Amino acid sequence: MNDLRFAEYFLFTQQSLATFEKCPLKFKKRYLESLKWDNFPSEEIKKRLELGNNFHLLAHRYFLGVDTGLNENTEGFNQLDRWMKNLENKFKKEDNRKYFPEYKVRMTKGIFRLEANFDLLIVDDDKLEIWDWKTQSKEISQPQRNAKAEKYKRSLQTMVYLFVLKEQSERITGKQIKCENIRMCYWQPDPPEILMDIKYSDELHNTYREILQNKIKGILQYDFSTFDKALYEKNCKYCEFNWFCNNQRIDFNEMDKDDDFLDELEWEDIEELT
Repeated sequence: MNDLRFAEYFLFTQQSLATFEKCPLKFKKRYLESLKWDNFPSEEIKKRLELGNNFHLLAHRYFLGVDTGLNENTEGFNQLDRWMKNLENKFKKEDNRKYFPEYKVRMTKGIFRLEANFDLLIVDDDKLEIWDWKTQSKEISQPQRNAKAEKYKRSLQTMVYLFVLKEQSERITGKQIKCENIRMCYWQPDPPEILMDIKYSDELHNTYREILQNKIKGILQYDFSTFDKALYEKNCKYCEFNWFCNNQRIDFNEMDKDDDFLDELEWEDIEELT
């Protein structure tokens, strides 16, 4: 029996939903059994993720209006300094707008028990903007950029973030915000550009509601005794439980070369594993 049905404290995030989609057994071990793997990921990937995490921290301080603490002794100073200058040029703070960095929003409504963690939420009267930093991105060709933009648009992160924000907009602003006044942007600091700008709508909201509802129901009703590893083998090579399932270690060299994997990987995911 699935213990998650009785865990009323559990909130689904975009990462937990994506984990189940990739492999139900991985979801079970990570979220139901709370298993962690101390040797994941490689030091090189950790270093790259730490740089991204430091950028998030600096951006957080910038939007709070406090000293960022960035100086020449900071590890990765040259890159971080360049990223921050690009951020400050893009986001010149305006008095009529409210900025909420590293902002967490939760909702519990029937089957919907969801949590979204925004890198930045901007409130501008009756308009809301979500900004998500993508520090693992790099300069790519236009066809690659278009493909990545479509991937962001269809991602669980986009669905969860926009759906939760709309549902909780009255609690945040004191009034119901129309879907048409909500947008979500994926932005990279170097080279500085918006990777995807998603304008919300009632149609998207209803579509996301149905998709998320079906995904959550699927998890709550899933019988783990029927798990068939053969259906999910393509996701094994980067999984921290690959040794448990296949007696094989993770190939960190291949992981380092996979830009799509690194682009999807968030620092919070690593903290869950170590």
